[in-house]
Amino acid sequence: MALACDVCFSYFDLARHRPKSLPCGHTICSVCALHPALGRKCPTCRKDLETDAGDLPDNILAIRMMEGAEGAAPHDARVRQVQQLQRGVEVGRQVVQQLRRLVPVAVEALNNQLASSVAQLRQMEQALERLQLAGEESVSLDPRTAQQLQGAAYQEDSLRLLSSKSSKVSVVAEEGEATWRASVQLGSFDQVVRLVLLQLLSDGQLHKVDPYVGPPKLSVFSIDDKDVDREGLFLNVNNILQDRRRWRNTRILKNFRGGCAEDLLQAMTPYLNLEEIELHTLEPAVLVQVENLTSLKKLIVCCQPGLEGYPDLPLQLEELSITHPTENQLYCLQRMSKLRSLEVRHYWHGQDVSFPPSPSRALLWLGVAFNKDRKSTMLSLINSHAASLQELQVRCSYEHGCTYFPHLGRELAGCRLRALRRLVLERPLLGALDKCPETDACRLQLQTIRRSLPETVDVLCMHCDKSAL
Repeated sequence: MALACDVCFSYFDLARHRPKSLPCGHTICSVCALHPALGRKCPTCRKDLETDAGDLPDNILAIRMMEGAEGAAPHDARVRQVQQLQRGVEVGRQVVQQLRRLVPVAVEALNNQLASSVAQLRQMEQALERLQLAGEESVSLDPRTAQQLQGAAYQEDSLRLLSSKSSKVSVVAEEGEATWRASVQLGSFDQVVRLVLLQLLSDGQLHKVDPYVGPPKLSVFSIDDKDVDREGLFLNVNNILQDRRRWRNTRILKNFRGGCAEDLLQAMTPYLNLEEIELHTLEPAVLVQVENLTSLKKLIVCCQPGLEGYPDLPLQLEELSITHPTENQLYCLQRMSKLRSLEVRHYWHGQDVSFPPSPSRALLWLGVAFNKDRKSTMLSLINSHAASLQELQVRCSYEHGCTYFPHLGRELAGCRLRALRRLVLERPLLGALDKCPETDACRLQLQTIRRSLPETVDVLCMHCDKSAL
């Protein structure tokens, strides 16, 4: 394991970054020990240094570990390689067992698919024969012949799926926190995929999409200043609805605000397939309309603080940002199994909420902005997604205040965030500042938190480390 300086995070070496022992027992590199910003204090525990920085002794244990690393490294690498191959062999055996079980089932399903197609062909041939024999004597069709006429279009679609040389397929496979995506053009060696598509078509799960006919249109509809009255309070609902060409292809609704918003949303949604909505300071009646949108995947919403009566959130959401949530809305998060990205800000009203471990293990990014009096709710939410969370953003100041969490590192370590790769600290009240006013205090806090988390976790400041985000 490579040893690194707690201040600059450079790996120790036997030259420029030589490990130096401080009187308090901590170790930093010789470059940081001589830096004027150290201020004759330990950067970890802030104890005074009783000797000059140039007289600090080497950390003999660290030096011996580095000197012995050259001989140990090849051995450690071989151990890791053996362990990786052992895991590969074990998993490979399970794959072979699954294939031995699934391949006969797939062959049986393909044979059934062939037999079904043969039976449909015979029925269509019989219907054609009856229709030819009837000639012009009978204008009306018997039900069997009418059914076969409807099946003719299905046969044309089946032939195109099986024989087209330009077929393109996009697929998304989801299993817990893992997602696989593919977008390929089918060739001569992709016959299995064609048969799967044919089975989906036969089961009614593959639908033909009618192309849009009309001039190019953006799929984003945004509320502008011209859409509200002079006081900026109420939407001009009738004017917006009359301009149908402006919103009829909308998939993304942005900056939705103003009085009578629920009336506009109720009138528009039957004609739209909305996937993303951004709502500002809305009444509960607006979210009542949103709750019924089954196509919605992304929701950015700001509720009114302390206002009750908000309905449940749509459970099929994949991305959600909610400001001033109610207690009931926090409980809804426990049932949202498809969430990949979640931001919860300013939970001020209601009781503390305890979250059980998430069974879906789907959440990858989480952002939280809580005051210290709601710390237990914040940590419970983080802990519930510990198994899948890869990036965490926490609103936290580096000095006293309502968002100051002095033991954040230890508290996050207690959550056992096994999948975490990055922790980002959002600084309150800094606005567009490029860096924190007190850079040393920011760095010290980052270093303190980093010592509590695994080496694989990057700990960054949203303002000071913009280039790395």
